[in-house]
Amino acid sequence: MINRLLIKDSIAFNEVVINPSKGFNVFSGVSGSGKSVLMESILALFGLRDANASLIEASFGHSSINLEDIGIFDNDDLVLSIVKKDKTKYFINNQVFSKKRAKDLFGNYVKYISSHSINELSNENLLKILDSSIKEDEFRILLDSYNNDYKSFIKYKAELERLEDEEKNIIELREFTMFEISQIELVNPKIGEYDELMQVKKDLSKKEKILEKISSLKPIINGMAELINFLNSIDKNKEIFEETLNDIEVIIQQEEEKLESINEDDIENILNRLELLSNIIHKYGSIEGSLEYLAKKKIDLEHYNNISFNKASIQKELDYISKSIYTKAEQIREWREKYLESFIKSLENYCKKLMLNTPRLKLEKIDLGNNGYDLLEIMLGNSNTFSSGEFNRLKLAILCLEIDYSKQSGILILDEIDANLSGSESEGVAQVLALLSRDYQIFAISHQSHMPCFATNHYLIQKSNNGSKITLLDKEGRIQEIARMISGANITSEAISFAREKLQHL
Repeated sequence: MINRLLIKDSIAFNEVVINPSKGFNVFSGVSGSGKSVLMESILALFGLRDANASLIEASFGHSSINLEDIGIFDNDDLVLSIVKKDKTKYFINNQVFSKKRAKDLFGNYVKYISSHSINELSNENLLKILDSSIKEDEFRILLDSYNNDYKSFIKYKAELERLEDEEKNIIELREFTMFEISQIELVNPKIGEYDELMQVKKDLSKKEKILEKISSLKPIINGMAELINFLNSIDKNKEIFEETLNDIEVIIQQEEEKLESINEDDIENILNRLELLSNIIHKYGSIEGSLEYLAKKKIDLEHYNNISFNKASIQKELDYISKSIYTKAEQIREWREKYLESFIKSLENYCKKLMLNTPRLKLEKIDLGNNGYDLLEIMLGNSNTFSSGEFNRLKLAILCLEIDYSKQSGILILDEIDANLSGSESEGVAQVLALLSRDYQIFAISHQSHMPCFATNHYLIQKSNNGSKITLLDKEGRIQEIARMISGANITSEAISFAREKLQHL
């Protein structure tokens, strides 16, 4: 539960600190005082809303939250913080976190119901709660097995649809792939070939000039030979000159042999080859890129050639798993029908407390899905259309069942769930919330007097010159505020008497 809540620089509060109780916390005040802003801040801590203040911080014990899943192993109080400056940053015990991760972590710990939410009465949620009422191990194993098989079913079905789409265009795809393969294989590029041919092209362009220079060097080389003979005749050291001359003659000989090996008649072939390789490089980025693409296209061609076989294989797997999941879906339906009556009786109990007509539930068959092929229809009396008041109370009844079956604790946030209700209906909601507060820390906004009468803590939110403030009311303060909620700004003695009577248990 939240032990301490701090909000700074929101659109309603400059700075506010509250220490909510473990049980039923109710917030009241005139319209526009900041009640909804407060709830938005609390919801933001758990990733359910965007941050609406420069700092929102809450500290509370670990309770049922398994922080070890995210690498937090200390035993101190858990501290959630949101800091909003240029960017919004989330922290858990000073460790940077993401909004999405916070939402995932606290998803089963924090429940939120507003007059606009509809998830509570979705078929998926109703079946999930019905399934949670079935505690038999055999059913849990069956449900897990179905879920795993259904994931495989969806995977195979998607793969089969993909292959069927490919098959519609298989001839065109195969022909185009064969064309691309042939274009590369026709050129048959080799790694390093382009650079080698470019060097040959350069050598060809310089061949005549180099040969002319070699020819002009021969008199100089002959002169060096005469110089060596002269040095030999006068008994002077000639070795250094002989080595140099030999090196020069070897270089000239090698260059002459290389140039002679270049056939000028091949220049056209070389230029044509360079053009082909240049086109390949332009299209695929490099010779290596073209060879990688060629290998990929050969794999694609093999796939297209084998697509009929692959399709038959996938269809076989799909047929097998389809039979399995339909069998399991039927078994799941039998379990649900077996436990539906006790589920309805439990729901009837809460509906009665909330002054709702007797609920009627019926399992209908629909197309196979995540939850088998069951649709759980819910009616009140003979009607499946609900007023806003009925809708809100029915959502609360469903939440009560979920909490009963899961046996978990946590935080429950309610935004004017008693709106548009009569006095007796609002009182029923308050009584049920008082029961839930044994397991859940509840934060609720109310404009009616009954919730504050049953609340563990009653907070008054008021506007002031320095932003709204939140005051924890004592008994006399609660009496005055409840009387205001009943009679308006001009508080009557009857309203005061009613409030005193309702709060005599304090």
